[in-house]
Parts: sequence; structure tokens; C-alpha cells
Amino acid sequence: NMLRGMTGFAQASCRFKDAQLNLEIRSLNHRYIECLVYCPDGFGLAEDLIKGLLKDRIKRGRLSATLSVSNLHPKVAVDYELAANYVKTLKQLNQRLKLENNISLSQVISLEGVLRTEKPKLTAEFIRTLKSLANKAVSKLIAIRKQEGDAVTRDLLRCINIIKSEAEKISVSIRELSQKKKAVLSEDEYGVFLKSTDINEELSRLSYHTKNFLAVIKKESAAGKELDFIGQEIQREANTISAKAQSAQVSSSVVKIKSAIDQIREQVQNVE
Repeated sequence: NMLRGMTGFAQASCRFKDAQLNLEIRSLNHRYIECLVYCPDGFGLAEDLIKGLLKDRIKRGRLSATLSVSNLHPKVAVDYELAANYVKTLKQLNQRLKLENNISLSQVISLEGVLRTEKPKLTAEFIRTLKSLANKAVSKLIAIRKQEGDAVTRDLLRCINIIKSEAEKISVSIRELSQKKKAVLSEDEYGVFLKSTDINEELSRLSYHTKNFLAVIKKESAAGKELDFIGQEIQREANTISAKAQSAQVSSSVVKIKSAIDQIREQVQNVE
């Protein structure tokens, strides 16, 4: 089967030169697709890349991805020009305020921008590394969502089988009821009875919808919304059968069918 669930967590890491990259993706149920991507400052390009990749490969769910980049052997860079500017300005301030205070090294290096650790540059090579990391994490997530999809599929098939077997029971009890009525009613009365209780059309539509449901489960596309729609259609036929049928047996089968539909409609909220 091809159904995928919507919840899951996946994580992947890799090295890039002197940096360690780590990407975590969480996924929750959602009616549509929503992507939130968190990256360190200065990695806006990476944010767009990850978001694009998620939307390409996943069709439904609330996704949040977090990229962390840590330098294993950070190189420290000094902005000499900025430091010289700070010192010059502080000396002028010192003169103007007629202070005795001298400027120390520890004060200068604590000023913003004087010292910085170098971040990986967003080169084409870095982007390639990031792309393959993101693909790896998304593939892991899809595998987890597929496991969930398998469990949901088993449950959906169980529900559809209940609907099919109860529809078969309804068909049999309608035939039996019809034979009993034929024996005791006049021809006119029997004609009226048949007209008001004829549910063959509903039963054949019910059969069509269950077949269609099974076909959609096997499709490779995101099918949650479509399955929910077919569930509504099955519910409509069950309601009509319930209103027309004049038998306790049929009513009991309809109750079981409706309970199976409720479970189906609840479960399809969990699949892409």
C-alpha cells in the first residue's frame, strides 16, 4: 500500500570541513502542508532550500525543521580596523570627559564585532552537502510516516471488510423479507412494499464506493482527503438504507456499518 501517516520525527547529521551539521524534522497532523524551518543567523539560503525540499517530497502535515551548525575547530577572526576605530573613539571620549581611565584589551575585545568565529561559507559545495543531508532526513521521516500509514491501512481494510460483509447481510435479509411479504400481501400491497423499501440502488452504490476506496488506498498520491470524501458518500448510502429498511436485522447491520465509517473518517485524518 502507499498510504503515509503524518506524525514522525527524523534526524540526520554530517560533517562539512570543520563544521558539524545536524538537521531534525518533526511532523504532525495538519489539513494542509505547513513548513517551519529554523536555521542559525546568516543561513537564510539554507532555510529556503530545506523548506522547498520538504514541500517537494511531503504533501500534507505540519512540519518543523531545525538546522544547527557547530564549528568543531572554530577559527577566530579579529576585525582590526573596527578595534582601532573603537579605541580612537574611546580616547576622544576620554579627553572630552577628562577621565583618567586607560582602555584595556579585555574591554576592547568585549565590544561588539571585534572578535568573531568564522561560520562555514554558503559555497556551492556547502549547499550540496546541505541538500544531501536534508534529503537523508526527509527520507527517514517518510519511512517513519510510511510505517504509520501501514498501520492505518490495516485498520481501514478491517473497516471496509465489515462494511462489505454487513452490506451482504442486508442484501440477504431484504430478499428473505421480500419473499415473506409476497406470501402474505396482495399484489398491489406487495408492489407498494417493494417500491418503498427498494434499496438495490443504494447497495450497488455502496459496493461501488467500497471498491473505489480500496483503489484509492493503493494510489501513490496523497489520499487522505479523497478517502474522507468517499467515507462521507458511504455514510450517505447507509443513512438512506436505514431510512428505507423495515427490519431489525437491517437496522443492526446499518449500525455496524456506521460505526465502521466513523472509524474510517477518524483514521483518514491521520494520513497524508
